[in-house]
This record gives sequence, structure tokens and C-alpha cells, in this order.
Amino acid sequence: MKKLSVLAGALIRFARRKPVLSLGCVALAIALVLVATMLFSAGKVTRDFSAFETYEFKQTHGLGFCSDPDRPHSAKITRNADGTMAFSHALLALAGTDPEQCDGGVATDDGCLRPNDQPPRQLSPQEADQVTAVFAQTTYHRRPDPLCREYGIDPCMIERHVWDGKELSDFLCGSDRLTGEHDTRMRDLLIDLKSGG
Repeated sequence: MKKLSVLAGALIRFARRKPVLSLGCVALAIALVLVATMLFSAGKVTRDFSAFETYEFKQTHGLGFCSDPDRPHSAKITRNADGTMAFSHALLALAGTDPEQCDGGVATDDGCLRPNDQPPRQLSPQEADQVTAVFAQTTYHRRPDPLCREYGIDPCMIERHVWDGKELSDFLCGSDRLTGEHDTRMRDLLIDLKSGG
């Protein structure tokens, strides 16, 4: 991308010095910029998941585990027959003070955390509209970030999102990974829904 942009700039500078060749040089420069743009955006997809039947979210272990008490540990949204949406989720809660006694839980410095299911509820029409708006413009990359070819990246937690069997995650070195912007929108949505009950 950078090399193509530099070449395009050089062609435009050359065209200014050689007016006779300027039209061809400018056309070639524009073509190079278009190719560079396509290569840069290749693998980025926008998909509409707003017609989902079931959406599921889960935090999974990476290297160790880091939790965020502001966000659900897991969540599920289902569309009812009448078009309304039901929301259920679980939060991590301290289940014991000994992290050594934590089979099936999440061991932390404070002790053992385990998922604690919260009461399910129906989403309000406004919340359902918010879900639809966020899911309708889901952007993700088909390929891992190029940084992963040079560095070993192992996060402490990976967040997975599944719409009717189609899984996306926030793992930088995974395929089908949410863009940073959409990852933030998904987190904000789940925090809003958790707090709305």
C-alpha cells in the first residue's frame, strides 16, 4: 500500500514536469491509488445480521484470563415468534476465596469466579431497535491482522459472537474478526442491555 502510494505520488510529480505525458501519468497514478485502496480494504466485510434468530456471546480464555465486571461473561438474544426479543446473560461472581479450588471457574488473585445467571427478560422496543441497528452493519475482517506475521499475540481473553451459527471474534490473529470499531459497538450494546434490566 505504502509503495504504491509513493509510486503514484512520483508519477504525479513527473507529470507536472512533462506536460505532454501528464494525462497518461495522472491516469496511471489514479489507477495505482485505486488498486492500493482495494488491496488495503480487501478482506473487510460488512454483513447484515439483523434478521437473526439466535445470537450468542461468550468470553473465552486466552493466555490466562482477564475479566471485565462491567460486561456480561455470556449473553444470548433470541427472537420470539411475534418478533420481540428475549435477553439472558451471566456475570462472573466471586464463588470462593481459594483460586486453587476453582475447577470449571476462573481463577483470579481474589479467588474463584463463576458465571452467575441473571434473570432473563424481554427487550423493550427501543432496545430491540438498538440491537437491530448494531447487527445490521456488522463489519469484520476475513484475515488475521498483518502484525500477527511478525509478533506472537496471545490475549488473556477472546470474545466470541455467534449469529445463527456464524461466528466472529475479537481475536486479532484470527480470521473472521470484528473490526475495532464494531467490536466497541458490540461491547457498548451488551453493557447497555445488561444495565437495562
